Amino acid sequence: MTTYPEVVSLLPHRPPMLLVNRVVDVQEKLGSAEAVVEPSHLFLREDGTLSPEVIGELVAQGFGVCEACRRLDKGLTIDGGGYLANLRDMEVFAPICLGDTLIIKTEKIDECFNTHIVRGEVFCNEHKLAQATVYIFMWEGEVPAQTL
Repeated sequence: MTTYPEVVSLLPHRPPMLLVNRVVDVQEKLGSAEAVVEPSHLFLREDGTLSPEVIGELVAQGFGVCEACRRLDKGLTIDGGGYLANLRDMEVFAPICLGDTLIIKTEKIDECFNTHIVRGEVFCNEHKLAQATVYIFMWEGEVPAQTL
């Protein structure tokens, strides 16, 4: 079993915006991460479900932690950052609820001009709850001037 770094060391996000809890698996273009919906979750609504808009951010963070692990395995830096630039083809099949342990599966489809195109699926107990394609702009080092 592979041991991965703590997610707090892989992403610039901090609670309450850090939504993923751990890296589960990392392969060349595929990866998976875990997120637990706790009572303090930033996007938890009064009815005990998450706002559907969180799907894009879950996929982006799931990909982000896996991509950081890939870079570290290659001896590359993870200094820099990124942001969710676009969300497409989002489908929600069932609500995400308080207490759910989510597995976020991601696949890097393509990359163009520092933008990663990623297909993601969100599961709970083997049931697919949602899926989306996200476009994530990423950079190394200091924030590029054109992003400010």
